Amino acid sequence: MIKLGMRSSKKRKMMEKGIHADGFRELLIFSLMASCLCGISASAQDLSLVEQKVHKLSDTVWWIEPVPAYGGNIAVSAGEDGILMVDDQLMPLTDDIKEAVAGIQQGKVDFLVNSHYHYDHAGGNAAFGEESLIIAHHSVRTRLLEGREAGSNFREEPHPAEAIPVLTFKENVTFHWNGEDIDVIYLGNASHTDGDAVIFFQESNVIHTGDQYVNLNGYPFIDLPVGGSATGLRDNVAAMLAMIDDETKIIPGHGPMTTKTELQAYHDRIAATIDIVEKQKSAGKSLDDIQETGLPDEYSKFTGFMTIPTWIQQVFSSLND
Repeated sequence: MIKLGMRSSKKRKMMEKGIHADGFRELLIFSLMASCLCGISASAQDLSLVEQKVHKLSDTVWWIEPVPAYGGNIAVSAGEDGILMVDDQLMPLTDDIKEAVAGIQQGKVDFLVNSHYHYDHAGGNAAFGEESLIIAHHSVRTRLLEGREAGSNFREEPHPAEAIPVLTFKENVTFHWNGEDIDVIYLGNASHTDGDAVIFFQESNVIHTGDQYVNLNGYPFIDLPVGGSATGLRDNVAAMLAMIDDETKIIPGHGPMTTKTELQAYHDRIAATIDIVEKQKSAGKSLDDIQETGLPDEYSKFTGFMTIPTWIQQVFSSLND
């Protein structure tokens, strides 16, 4: 059992863990883009604003939503077999995550699944790894052993041993847990990163997409330094759509829960804009030329996450594959 004592302030807890504002600034850039909270500065103190809101989606599945959304969305399966959790946000937030999970069901987290390696989704691994079995695609283990945080950003110190996944897979793994099959699936293509997984709670009809789908009204981030691919993301989202139905509850990597209709619109926007860039590149246009032209008006209004010039650059680079 996890015994919960009196809560100290989040600011003091972060200082006890050695988290300082200056050192945290670079690490928060990715999460700041994800949260789209332009009015909040990038400092460790800002994490004291984050609350973990718990939403029940079925008899056994819950969504833990960080508000503001500095970290990624979390899914929890809880029941007679115990607790399985998907992702763990950032290390300074883990005390509150544990409290949120305890509010669902008392007990340790038996299994922790990483949807991918980025620090805003797997950054809390070390807080769970001594008690929880961490499961991820084999590339997640590789990237964490390299000390990557995201893209070309590396930790100054190696990840501690308890933060590293101990059970990895190349294609998929299924948990028969709390009365349902929970499929953890690599969809066959490097995508947002080179090791993204979706987690499908079959009987509950809930899917956690990781950051292959970020529901922030814009274009995705492609981790090119580790072999991420815009075309792979497009194809993986198409595979997700084939797996689900109109009643599926979709937990994106960031942003509010959504529906198949909205995921389809996201896929269609990604596919159309990749096609636009590919045709111009095939016609001999340079990256600068394509960025200067931009996207047609119907696609230019989506600016909630990555900027359009950045998305064009990521697509252009992916088409070199």
